[in-house]
Amino acid sequence: MAAHLYNAALEQRKLLWKQRRKALGYLEQAAELKALRREFPEYGALNHTALQNVLRRLDKAFRRFFKSLERGEKAGYPRFKRKDRFRTLDFTYGDGAKLIPDGRGGQVLRLHGVGWVRLVWHRDLPPGAKVKRVWVTKKADGWYATFALEVPSEAVRRPLPPTGKGVGVDVGLENLLALSDGALVDNPHWLKEAEERLKEKQRVLSGKSKGSKRWRRLKAQIARLHQRVARKRRDFYLKLAWDLVRGYDLIAVEDLNLKGLSQGTLAKPVHDAGWGVFLRETLPYIAWKAGREVVFVDPKGTSQTCALCGAIVPKPLSERLHACPSCGHTVHRDVNAAQVILSRARSGPTGVPVGGRSPAPCPYEAGGFSRQ
Repeated sequence: MAAHLYNAALEQRKLLWKQRRKALGYLEQAAELKALRREFPEYGALNHTALQNVLRRLDKAFRRFFKSLERGEKAGYPRFKRKDRFRTLDFTYGDGAKLIPDGRGGQVLRLHGVGWVRLVWHRDLPPGAKVKRVWVTKKADGWYATFALEVPSEAVRRPLPPTGKGVGVDVGLENLLALSDGALVDNPHWLKEAEERLKEKQRVLSGKSKGSKRWRRLKAQIARLHQRVARKRRDFYLKLAWDLVRGYDLIAVEDLNLKGLSQGTLAKPVHDAGWGVFLRETLPYIAWKAGREVVFVDPKGTSQTCALCGAIVPKPLSERLHACPSCGHTVHRDVNAAQVILSRARSGPTGVPVGGRSPAPCPYEAGGFSRQ
């Protein structure tokens, strides 16, 4: 029903603009929800706040669309959603979703229109945490509830003792990471490793009748394979981030245009590497927890600049060794780039520190719903 409401609200906006050249906003559509719920009992079965959040989702899509047009960028008009593309409901805690003691020292989640739901916790809630929002999501391997918390910083931050050291990090495809101290991290190629199995299952899927029982079963298997790849990538980066914050006070990385890189000729290996998971999500959050500083620097010319003397040393991508004719500095090109990144971070003006604040909300996830 959430997808149905989203599509109906989108259709209403399109028709009103086509017929009267009048734009509808979130407030006007949300004001009609009460009457809609009275007229259609199926909407009444869903939580009112969750339905409001569906309309907010549509409004956000339109705002993104118009902002892209203002910037002169290529923009896609908001599209209708298939039922299987709408997997999440967003609840305000206490209004449609609430944790209740189960009488055995644990907690169950009460959901509007569903009832009591048993939870298998990913991790315990930190002391003093207040639940603000709950997202209920259907994933490839079951149902999950994600909780947004208001948490005292001392409950999650555990500053590590200072090391007095800094490191520059250069991301790549041949080596996933190169560090300024000379260490190279191999690229596990998570997606490439699973590619043969995915191709085989997708080939078999193409021969099944769409919507049939076997088609749905194969589609679920493919989704679980993709989920396994994503989890392997996230787990690897989580462990790598902790290794870095334990060894260094300052971690310098490139401020890459990830969207642009993922649309070029190297789109597939760039997506497989998942640099955004590491640079934008995992590393800044782990550094904040550990009291470390992450600095993003301008990536321009890092692979063509000598880290020792600053001379420009042009070289094609196929040339993997940096050999400076001016000072004789010879090292792997990615290690040289990491050294340039660290130097820029320490110089100050080009660096953008993010380690002094929480860079992203901390999600607490529970899974294993007893109802499907």
